[in-house]
Amino acid sequence: MIAPADILKASILIVDDQAANISLLEQMLREAGYACIASTQDPRAVCALHREHRYDLILLDLQMPGLDGFQVMEGLKKIETDGYLSVLVITAQPDHKLRALKAGAKDFVSKPIDLAEVLLRVHNMLEVRLLHRDAARRTQQAELSEQALRASELRYRRLFEAAKDGILMLELVTGRITDVNPFLIALLGSSHRDMVGKTVGELSPFKDIESNQVMLERLQQDGYVRYDNLPLETTDGRRIAVEFVSNVYQSGEEKVIQCNVRDITERKAAEEKIRQLNDDLERRVTARTAQLDAANKELEAFSYSVSHDLRAPLRAVDGFSQAVLEDHGPALSEDGRRQLQVIRESAQKMGVLIDNLLSFSRLSRQALDKRSIATGRLVRGVLAELGSPWPERSVEIRTGDLPACCGDQALLKQVWLNLLSNALKYTGRREKAVIEIGCLPINGVETFFVRDNGTGFDMRYAGKLFGVFQRLHRAEEYEGTGVGLAIVQRIVQRHGGRVWAEGAVDCGATFYFNLEKETKA
Repeated sequence: MIAPADILKASILIVDDQAANISLLEQMLREAGYACIASTQDPRAVCALHREHRYDLILLDLQMPGLDGFQVMEGLKKIETDGYLSVLVITAQPDHKLRALKAGAKDFVSKPIDLAEVLLRVHNMLEVRLLHRDAARRTQQAELSEQALRASELRYRRLFEAAKDGILMLELVTGRITDVNPFLIALLGSSHRDMVGKTVGELSPFKDIESNQVMLERLQQDGYVRYDNLPLETTDGRRIAVEFVSNVYQSGEEKVIQCNVRDITERKAAEEKIRQLNDDLERRVTARTAQLDAANKELEAFSYSVSHDLRAPLRAVDGFSQAVLEDHGPALSEDGRRQLQVIRESAQKMGVLIDNLLSFSRLSRQALDKRSIATGRLVRGVLAELGSPWPERSVEIRTGDLPACCGDQALLKQVWLNLLSNALKYTGRREKAVIEIGCLPINGVETFFVRDNGTGFDMRYAGKLFGVFQRLHRAEEYEGTGVGLAIVQRIVQRHGGRVWAEGAVDCGATFYFNLEKETKA
């Protein structure tokens, strides 16, 4: 049904070579409530105007100079490809009426014009025109919907046929199979004919599944049934495992059941292999842990042996050398006394080396006692412990802000002690030594540093700095055992951090270290 307001909003074109006729018709239509009215006295302009505006109705005078109404209608037919000409002709010639209708006009009005008749015929023609347009629109929408439905069905069918999971379609009421895709047919070693029309339980591979009625009741109640690990034996004797999932969904005007069957045989085999590998790994870890425990006990026994069995001979060498010097020193030559002194110093140095080596080895086994540490207070304590071994030297210590950290206080104290001792040692030849202690962010991580203006080192050999007994300077130049920086690296690594150094020959060095983020206070 077309609403009256829609009719009054329709577009109308008046075509007449007489201006008076156009004025009369325009006035009549506007007084009746029509708002979209256009006109022309040039019949040759009608087709172009209609092609641009697509009028709902054309009031067309048949007798016009240059181009009559019949010729105009022939041009309009080429525009209206559906053959519907919404044309109301106006003529004073009785024989033109039938001819106009045959030419495609939908109605006519005789001259002289009866205004009431014109209004009635215009209203009726517009109503028919709008109904025709609405019907055409609905037909087009129906055709598009049908095309979309066919395309959707085609896409679904292609997915159904190409799916790499098995798919069963069942009736909701009976549970009988209405369709099955090629993948499931191949998986079960069956045929489409043998499966359609049966229930799932009637198929031999699914003979151990719950009864058809029970499954239907669960589906009707919950709309969903799932079997996570369903063992099947195919018709050709293969044993497989599948996931079986059933859902109820609306298909058009009826509900249907779709069952998806996924072959998980390879996945289950892989899971079993992973489980076996994990079991084997756990056994190996247990055995390896036992071996490490045994090795640690052997190392502890070795450390005890080194601590006692090696130190005893060294103490004897040192002690007897001292006794010879004290008791028989005057009787010895100066060279003999010097040689005994070298023996004593070497024995004492060997004792220090043994102590440092034992300390280094214990670091790997020592449990960390982590707690919050006020780094500034710790560093001040280390500097106080080092005392003032440089009364005759000019040494400037610059200490910046040092944030709190979390770690083993005794071990981190050793880190600072070793780094600061090195800084004091290697600035010994400077007229004025400058040692800077601070913290700065590097790649988002708070990083502590000790910087000095000492001897420095060649960056080509930076990798050797943290090795046990590795030294970049001769012992005659700077005393030490070559274990201090190795201990620093081991402690920092135990805290999940990193230590590194930068320097240049005769331009000083900077040692950096950080701790893992989660250990920061």
